[in-house]
This record gives sequence, structure tokens and C-alpha cells, in this order.
Amino acid sequence: MEQSMKSGSYLYLQMYSDTKHTFRIVLFLLLLNDAFGAETDKVKVVSVKEGENVALRTGETEIQRGDKILWMIGAERTLLAEIHMKNKIFETYNTDDGRFGDSLELDKYTGSLVIRNTKSTHSGVYHLKIIKKGATLYKRFQVNINGGGE
Repeated sequence: MEQSMKSGSYLYLQMYSDTKHTFRIVLFLLLLNDAFGAETDKVKVVSVKEGENVALRTGETEIQRGDKILWMIGAERTLLAEIHMKNKIFETYNTDDGRFGDSLELDKYTGSLVIRNTKSTHSGVYHLKIIKKGATLYKRFQVNINGGGE
């Protein structure tokens, strides 16, 4: 089950007294904010049953040569995976507590993170940082792993 949550924080700038121009400036700033990587309050919630696989998708169709992708978990943003095509880095990492073992996998075309055979200890907030051509994009995923059940 997937759903999106967003808490509203908006930038408002009044430069003209003309309503038509004000609307264009505010809309442009909101679009610019999302396009060029200011961290947003959007969190994609993903829920799966324990033991299932889950894919956290970057939204990219193909990683480009200069792209850098970082996957992190938790408030401390522990590095789980990174791709840096230019330097030929394509790695997944375990956390210090060993909770992931060999269950992490990167999609070599899109940079999406796949967690295989999920466990309750895999629940948490995952942070994605994509750096491409001078722009940085941030995404967050709340992953909920529910008990297996019969």
C-alpha cells in the first residue's frame, strides 16, 4: 500500500500589487523549490508484510554518467547505498547493528533501492539524495513492515 503525505509549508513573496503577477511569482518559486532540491515535507509511505520485498523508487528512468545517488536511513542518515557513475561506485552497506545483512540491492538502471525479505527492523524513514547536473533532489520514504500473519 502506498500513499503520500504532505504538511503545508509554503514560501510567499509579494513583489507586485498586481494579483496576476503575484500568482506567477509564487507559483514559479514553488516549482523552483521542488525542482531544485529544497528538502520538502513530502513523505511517501510504503507498507509491506514481513518477508516481502519492497522497492523504494527514485523516479529516475536512467542514471546518467555524472549522477550521484545516496540512500540513507534514520534521523542520523546512516548511509545504506551509493551510486556515483563517474567514479564507478555502486555499493550497498550494512548498518553498524547488522540489521540489513545482504538484503539490500540497487537497481543498476534507476538507482532504486530494493529491500529483500523485509523484517520489522527495516521499518523507518529512508532518505534519498540525488545529485545531478548541479541540482539536488531529496525524497523521503516511511517504510512500515507489518507482521507476517497467516
